[in-house]
Amino acid sequence: MKSKKILVLGVLLSCLIVFQFTENSCAESSGAMELVGLLTDQLGVTENQATGGAGALFKTAKDNLSESDYGKVAEALPGIGTLIQSAPKVSDSTAGLSKKMGGVTEGLGSLTKAAEGVNKLTAVTNQFSQLGLDQDMVSQFIPIILNYANTKGGETVMNLLKGAWK
Repeated sequence: MKSKKILVLGVLLSCLIVFQFTENSCAESSGAMELVGLLTDQLGVTENQATGGAGALFKTAKDNLSESDYGKVAEALPGIGTLIQSAPKVSDSTAGLSKKMGGVTEGLGSLTKAAEGVNKLTAVTNQFSQLGLDQDMVSQFIPIILNYANTKGGETVMNLLKGAWK
């Protein structure tokens, strides 16, 4: 009798853990899917293109924000981790170009800031290309994502993303 109680408790505990995990995953997925829906509706892109494109932009933001600032963004926008995982991989040639541009910008004073902005989105442009999207689509994704971020996380989260992409 005692072993049956332990077994039942173990099964119940397992179900509770699975439920908690599933509930969190569902919340994250629904947040990501809401943004993907906005992108597909407003831009006429496929779900795969919306997911990968948003993921590419969020990956760039993650790479350019402090851990603390990225934490604020991720907390306000559940599901961006899933989107980041869906982003196409950056090709070696793009990574090499980013490093070269970083070296060129050293010591150029006022041009450095502009070059850094181009450098940040070089990988994104390559990733969009892998998704069958031209580079102009990057500038169409950004305002939709920023508006979504403002709606979900407020002006602070929107400005963090904006700064990460400049």
